[in-house]
Amino acid sequence: MPTSDHYVIIGNGPAGNAAAFTLRENDPDARITIISHENISFYAKPKLVRYLAGDIDKSALMVKEPDAYLQNNIRLRLGQTVMRIDLQNRCLHLAHMETVQYTRLVIASGSRARLLPSMKPYADCLTFVTEYNDIKGMREKIAAGKHFFVFGGDLVAFKFLKMLTHMKKQVTLLLYPKAFWPHTLTHAMQKTIVDNLARTGAHILVNDDLDTIVPEEQGGYNVTTQQGVKKQADLVFTFNGLIPNVDFARGCGLDIDHGILVDETMRTCLENVFACGSCAQIYNPDLTAYTTSIGWPNAVAQGKVAGLNLAGETCRVQQAGRKYFDLEGVKIKTTWWEDADREDTEGEDTDREGNDRKDADFKNTERKDVECKDTDRDRKTGEKDGR
Repeated sequence: MPTSDHYVIIGNGPAGNAAAFTLRENDPDARITIISHENISFYAKPKLVRYLAGDIDKSALMVKEPDAYLQNNIRLRLGQTVMRIDLQNRCLHLAHMETVQYTRLVIASGSRARLLPSMKPYADCLTFVTEYNDIKGMREKIAAGKHFFVFGGDLVAFKFLKMLTHMKKQVTLLLYPKAFWPHTLTHAMQKTIVDNLARTGAHILVNDDLDTIVPEEQGGYNVTTQQGVKKQADLVFTFNGLIPNVDFARGCGLDIDHGILVDETMRTCLENVFACGSCAQIYNPDLTAYTTSIGWPNAVAQGKVAGLNLAGETCRVQQAGRKYFDLEGVKIKTTWWEDADREDTEGEDTDREGNDRKDADFKNTERKDVECKDTDRDRKTGEKDGR
């Protein structure tokens, strides 16, 4: 590739880093810039719950420290938010009014928390555990608090609930069966999950919804459900899954459904723009539909594919088979759910200092199929934000 290329990568997660370091390996002289809205270097989001519990410190969250980028001549721009993409002029408009020119672009902006319509009026009362920015100063508040209310029912919610009860906190969980979409929980499956979670000592609510959240003058909140359950909580958390973080790209000319539509090589409708990770929907020729892949190993695999193809290779993401996952006693056959502790840095090719690990699968290949576990989230049946 010509050394005049400026690769710009939006996002500093596993997909963006895999793309950046793959590009550096294959193009030693190109300019590479990573832009991230967060003020922290590359870290393991699946470990955030353990960090909140005080099991690990901030250093244990880190996957790559800033020195790794300096050593590999990758410019890391933290705390800078992309507001708009100008495809015609090949530039990004940042929140602080700066524009950044690129010749080739990788969008790896990840996902953001899904806020249910019933919760939107109370957004200021809710705490998310989606990224490090969400939880600054939260460890001390959790340690000091006694009563917590949790909305949702995804895998992180269950892990978070167990963390709180292990800390001897009083916890109420309002379970949303639709949080497990595209799987539909039968009554028997829901009962099994509720029974298992109840053994932690938490109070589990089902077949109910939020009515009001009223802040107290002295701190904390009064939560009332539609069935009339009233709870006082020091903090109210919500876990209702994630949606692709692509609002900044809408209207720029890229094809976007839930996420940015790409083919199996991670290319968008434009030759010089790629998208990878959970912000992308990948065309699956077997399903003749676009699917969204989530999870750390998938993001790494897609980032490598994007990086290799940008560097002149010809490779594509290979769909993988399903396996059974144990969800609080319920066996679900899926392709994307992984244990959060096991997948926190799975698939990384470099250590914290940015040195290469011995993994030849992605090096010096003309054509390579990279395994990525696809999901059932397709363009035809995909869940909209408001459901």
